[in-house]
Order: sequence, then structure tokens, then C-alpha cells
Amino acid sequence: MIVKVENSKELKRFIYCVKDLYADDSHYIFPLFSILYKELKKEVLQDKKYIAILSYDFSGNIQGRLLYTMESDLKADASTCFWSYFESVNSNNVSNELFSYMETDMLQNSVYYSEGSFTPYDPDNRRGILVNGFDSDPIIFTSYNKDYYQCLLEEYGYVKQRDTYSIKPVISDSNERRLNKLGNFFEKKYRIDVNSINLKNVSKEIEDIHQILLEADNEHIYQDAPSIDLIKDVAKNLKFFLDERIIKIARERDTLKPVGFTFCLLDYNQVFKRTKGRIRPLKILYFRRKITRARGMMQYVIPMYQGTGLIGYMYKKLYEEFKVIGLTDFEGGTMMEGNTKTLTSFSKFGGKIYKTYRIYGKVIQK
Repeated sequence: MIVKVENSKELKRFIYCVKDLYADDSHYIFPLFSILYKELKKEVLQDKKYIAILSYDFSGNIQGRLLYTMESDLKADASTCFWSYFESVNSNNVSNELFSYMETDMLQNSVYYSEGSFTPYDPDNRRGILVNGFDSDPIIFTSYNKDYYQCLLEEYGYVKQRDTYSIKPVISDSNERRLNKLGNFFEKKYRIDVNSINLKNVSKEIEDIHQILLEADNEHIYQDAPSIDLIKDVAKNLKFFLDERIIKIARERDTLKPVGFTFCLLDYNQVFKRTKGRIRPLKILYFRRKITRARGMMQYVIPMYQGTGLIGYMYKKLYEEFKVIGLTDFEGGTMMEGNTKTLTSFSKFGGKIYKTYRIYGKVIQK
């Protein structure tokens, strides 16, 4: 039986149902439930931009959930139904019931294509269903799910649209020497300064980042460059997680023109695994000092400096910060398949595909 979430009580059931589903999974990391509730309350109950549904059995136990929204696709002359937060017991009946309800709603709104999983209001995070790499904890803001989800989706008719990858380069003395060599070569040839972001002057930094995004041409970017307002919103929402030491902006020394940036986050999942979805300020502050892993969220270089070694130079600066902070593990991504330039860059440092996430799509009949 499908129930549409229309009040706070049902929304809390929607959010907390993962506690039962993943009770015996040692790698699943609970979200910060109170923050997720606040986010979804706004999106589902107040603004009503998203629809949340639950699947119940006859005993009143939750068997699955799904969140979706319908909006104009940025790359196509049509609307698309984007879905996320899909969870289900290992049952085709449950997953089929959830997606059938969504598709009925789609047809009533003349929408004939659906795609997921990724959060439309935060498209660079938690995108794709994990299909490979279930033997380790997920790094911050990446997907983790039951290994049977791939079968449930494909048996219902969903097909692969594209894969994204997490890459795991090796942090080692030999790679550090290689980066230093690349850095020395780059410094002799180009007058570029790479500095940490200044969070005290974040408005100016965001303007420079936005300029880089507008100029960077990457055929594997699947959405338009975000607006300054969207970047500001993301910065505001991630403020707690930001460490300015591992967010770098490259600028021409003479003109101060911004030409590249890298954005990394400390892996707070190592902290949240200990707090089990609850906000415990003292524990968070204490265990934050014990974080040993970082995630490379994004990296961009304007066309003029692509292929010059600037990316390697920025990562040299990051490596220097890693040593100071005490980071011994790094995960880059998620990167679109076919992005050979970036994949090749990481492979030079022993980087290999660590996890694979799949974005699925389905066309329904009119």
C-alpha cells in the first residue's frame, strides 16, 4: 500500500525507516536526521516541490520509500521526473509499487521520462545508485545502498544512462615527489599563485569561482554552470563542513584573474558513523580531529590552462595541506564516465576506480 507523505509524522517515518533497513549493515552511515528532516520538511510539506511516498505492508511496516519531482530538463525540450531517496526491501512488488505510483503521477502531468538517483537540488552529491564498491564505508555526500537495488531497477525497466566513478589515488612519498617535480616545472613556466579560499571574504571568492565555472569547458558536465546565488546557497549549507585549507583557487599573479580551483571536504562520515545520525556537538568536535580522509568534490581549469599541469600544481598544494592536517586517505569524484582527461590524471598517481555509481533512466509510454 502506498501512502503519500503529507504531514510531519509521515515525513519522520520516511526519514527514519533506514534505521530498520540498514540495522545489520556495518558500512551504512546514518544521515543527520534532524537536518534531513528540516530540509525535506521545506521541500515536501512547505514548498511542495517534491513528493514523498511510502510503501507499507498489511501489518503497517514500512517496506520502501521514494522521493520525486517533475521539472523542465536543462538539456532537453521536455520535462523530466527526477527521483531520489529510493529505499526498499528486496522485493520486486515493493519497488514496482513505488515506481508505478510515480509513473501514474507522471502521466497525469504529461511527463514521459524519469531519471535517478540524484538529488535535483544538490546534483553533485549522492548521485547514482551504488553498483560496485560495497565493501567499505561511503565517503561524505556519496551514495550507499543495498546491493540488490540494481536488479530491482533493471527488472522494472530502468536502463543505464551513465556511470560516475570515485577514484582513489595513492597518498605516498613517491607520489609526493612526483607532484613536487610537476610543481617545480609549473612554477618555472607560469606565473600562477594557488591560495586557500578566504572564508572571511567569501562573496569575492564565490564570484571568482563562478567566473571559472562559466569559462571552463568540459564536455562531461551534464548541467549548466550554477548561478552565483546557487553557489552562495551551497556554501551556506556546507558552511559547517568547509575547511578553507583544502579549497584552493588559482589566479594569475599579474592580473589576479581566477583560472582554476579545487574543492575538497573532510570526510565527516568518519564522525557521523560514531554519532549514528544524531547531532552531538562535543563528540563532533572531538572526532573531527581524528578524520583521516578527504573527498575531492570538484576541480575546474579554464581552457587557457588546461593541459598545462595546473591541476597537478593545485594538488601539490593540497598534498601539503593533507600532511599538516593528518589526512592519509583521499577519494576523488564522483567523475563522469568518458572523462578521460581527469581519469588519466589520477591514474598517473596510482588512482583506480574505487566505486561505481549508476544513473538510471526510463521512458514510459504516453
